[in-house]
Amino acid sequence: MAAIAPPGSSAVPSKALEAAPLSGLVAMTGTEVLNAANPQALGAVLTTGSVDAPMRSDCDEQLLIAVPFNQPVKLHSLLIQAAEEGAPRTLKLYVNRSSMGFDDTESFPPTQVLELSRSDFAADGSATVALNFVKFQCVQSLTLFIADNQQGSDVTALARLQFVGMPIQATNVNDLKKQG
Repeated sequence: MAAIAPPGSSAVPSKALEAAPLSGLVAMTGTEVLNAANPQALGAVLTTGSVDAPMRSDCDEQLLIAVPFNQPVKLHSLLIQAAEEGAPRTLKLYVNRSSMGFDDTESFPPTQVLELSRSDFAADGSATVALNFVKFQCVQSLTLFIADNQQGSDVTALARLQFVGMPIQATNVNDLKKQG
């Protein structure tokens, strides 16, 4: 069970005093979403977010989102924003598991399972969810499986997904320049 910050709070856990949004460390060219009616919306969901134009699931309520980072990071929390209808309820997080499909979500144990309720979301549709910090120390990629939504409907809608944490001091391979 995840610790949920009070609705409307943008605070991160106390041990995350140096934590900040990690949007700039997401390797956008490697991101992927499965079962989205509008997969092109993933870029906006991971950067600016828009409640007016959320990413929506296609065939059922499930979404599978793969997010690689440019360098290893320590994750402290997630900021999730969604309209009331279709807001995520059950999220399974998988650290450093790339190329997952929906069948893999049943085969591999998740690093953490988040169960959100309607009361976890503020009036603006956002929820800040603290992660089990010990399990998110050296994250190179994160796969999020959204299993269902608050209303039990066929469409899950996600407006924003922001990662909060800090980079691990490492070389960002995207910053390297070719010599000679």
